[in-house]
Amino acid sequence: MEVAWIYLLMIVAGVSQTFAREDLQNMSFIFGKKGYVTVESDQEGEPLENVTLCLKHFSELMARQALFSYATKDQSKDIAIHMEAQEPYRWYNVYIGGADVSFRTPYSYLGWQAVCINWASETGVLTFWLNQKALSRKIVRKGYSIRAHTLVELGRAHKENIFFSGEIQDVYMWNYTVEARDMKSTEWKYIYPLPVVNWRNLEYEIQGNVALEYIV
Repeated sequence: MEVAWIYLLMIVAGVSQTFAREDLQNMSFIFGKKGYVTVESDQEGEPLENVTLCLKHFSELMARQALFSYATKDQSKDIAIHMEAQEPYRWYNVYIGGADVSFRTPYSYLGWQAVCINWASETGVLTFWLNQKALSRKIVRKGYSIRAHTLVELGRAHKENIFFSGEIQDVYMWNYTVEARDMKSTEWKYIYPLPVVNWRNLEYEIQGNVALEYIV
């Protein structure tokens, strides 16, 4: 039933381009109107109790946007990152198990923004990193377990009309909490054990108005 649910979601999401598994180093997805990307996770059947997620984005849009979505059968926001800008700030909303916490950062549309989150179920502590700097830690969903059977999307909020406009690259997700010293770098490809979502070995499908191009 879990597998059937995932494939059904992918079918109703819209017409997709050819499925691929590629090394996307030095490339980025460019998102147009209502385009998004579905991604396969290599997470096995065990639930997630520790998570690290990193990505880079570049966008001039100030409206609410969805960067990353990890949806399961029972929870459309088991892991999600949304953002919204209102000068002089940009707000990042991070969801774990449907509950969210917000992080306020300086607004800038110039250049890439490197975003990472660390979350541990045992304590509920969530750490948000922006451009290698940790913000004040928060507690969310202590003791919660994230189911492994999932639909991962870049650039769209699952079951919501919230998309992303701009570029996303270097998406990595680990099923453990990566140490702080590794969050102070953006060379995430060198972190071991290997991630369950790996930009250097990514299974993906482009849905709608998205292009994959080399970084300029």
